[in-house]
Amino acid sequence: MSIVRKLSLMPLILLLLTLGCSEESAEKEERKAPVSGVITNFVEEKGQVLIDNEEDNGNKSGPILISLHTNAELIINGETVTAPLDATLVGRRAEVWTGPSIAKSSPPQTTALRMIIH
Repeated sequence: MSIVRKLSLMPLILLLLTLGCSEESAEKEERKAPVSGVITNFVEEKGQVLIDNEEDNGNKSGPILISLHTNAELIINGETVTAPLDATLVGRRAEVWTGPSIAKSSPPQTTALRMIIH
């Protein structure tokens, strides 16, 4: 196979790789948030919100303390913001995509990689 033929296949290969990566990103966005519920409290000292977590069937699975990761995406009313968590969020509904670990404290604690507040 000549060099010209090999190089002509390169754009096709790059296109296929790009399409494969974009589908994976779309799948990540569509996944349901592992933490979802109403924000019931704000812990000012730690900058955390307490969410009364609900499972898919509407049953409550207990409260969980959430803090924002340094690179977290915070979306409030459909707009991405850079503000920290605060007491004005109490009573609002939140969906949270969390990091890989949850501290086994009482209540459990974790960091948000992405948080959507309605």
